[in-house]
Amino acid sequence: MKKPPRGGFFIAFDPYLHVSLSHFFLTYIMFKLKTILVVSLLPLTGYAQQYVDGPYVYYKGDSAIVKTIFQQEDLKTVETKIYPKDSTPTLHAGSFKVQLKREISIPAAVSAQPDKVFVLSDIEGEFDAGKQLLLAAGVIDRQYNWTFGKGSLVIAGDLFDRGLAVMPWLWLLYSLEDKAAAAGGAVHVILGNHDVMQLSGDFRYTDASYFKNAWLMGRDLHTVFATDTELGRWLRSKNVIEQIGDLLVMHAGLSPDLLHKQWSLERINEMVRPALGTPRKQLPESVQILFDSRSPFWYRGYFMDPAASIVVVDSTLQLYHCKKIIVGHTITDTTIVTKYNGKVIGVDVDQHEGHHKGLLIEGKKYYVIDNTGRRKPLE
Repeated sequence: MKKPPRGGFFIAFDPYLHVSLSHFFLTYIMFKLKTILVVSLLPLTGYAQQYVDGPYVYYKGDSAIVKTIFQQEDLKTVETKIYPKDSTPTLHAGSFKVQLKREISIPAAVSAQPDKVFVLSDIEGEFDAGKQLLLAAGVIDRQYNWTFGKGSLVIAGDLFDRGLAVMPWLWLLYSLEDKAAAAGGAVHVILGNHDVMQLSGDFRYTDASYFKNAWLMGRDLHTVFATDTELGRWLRSKNVIEQIGDLLVMHAGLSPDLLHKQWSLERINEMVRPALGTPRKQLPESVQILFDSRSPFWYRGYFMDPAASIVVVDSTLQLYHCKKIIVGHTITDTTIVTKYNGKVIGVDVDQHEGHHKGLLIEGKKYYVIDNTGRRKPLE
């Protein structure tokens, strides 16, 4: 046997040991390759794309351009699809589907008394809160089907601002209109001050994420709900005041100055609608009363000084042949409140701060219902 060199060492060759070591290294390499493969697949499995916003539907010529924003980890991307204008397929708005309308029509300012009514206001992009309240009141089921029969869902303004899920809320109301009509029911979407502000380019209360999303889509936020968009057209068809049976519904209230005009509901809506999208300072003096602090979507006199008198309230009800006025806009409490001997009902409970309640009317009975389905008589 050879001696090891001075200051060194050696390993005697053993063919069985050689095979064993080769097998060990091959197994180790295969294990490493599998580990690398699994790690490389993590972004595809553990970090799938998540819906963020949209869809935004724009029209250009004979085409409908649909943009939806997704997020994967910290990266937001825009998915763009183009369809023939008259054959756009069913769209996805996060957790539900939307079929675009064949035609957008202007709703009536006066409608018959429904058997039951559910009223919400000032959701302001808090989609989950709105959805839970609709579920609690039996308006929809968990698949977003209309389950309210011949009843009416009334939204007393402020779809926009503050919250982070405006688009799903808009699309849900948009889609429920047709579902309700098919069942003999109705959805009444009445514009509030935040909705009018959004259309006219006043973004004081708009979350910064919407500016970023518009930039990602290559649009200016001023154009996101313009007249070349599906939701822009739909919003511009809406009323700012309606009579639903013996209920007079608007976002804020009817000021003494506007009451003095003795205008019909149809005239008020017809004067407002063409001006939607125009900044208030650019509007003529003839319509300023419909857009400033005296307007049906800004007036606060039912709850704040200078307060409307009981004479103003009674005269308003008499003019429009109603028994009660329902408004949102002014937060007075964390629950629904009544004023003027029950003739005015305020339904803005500050949904954005986590106070979730709606007004349920069944025949002549009025209830406050929360997002868990608990109800109590309106006091």
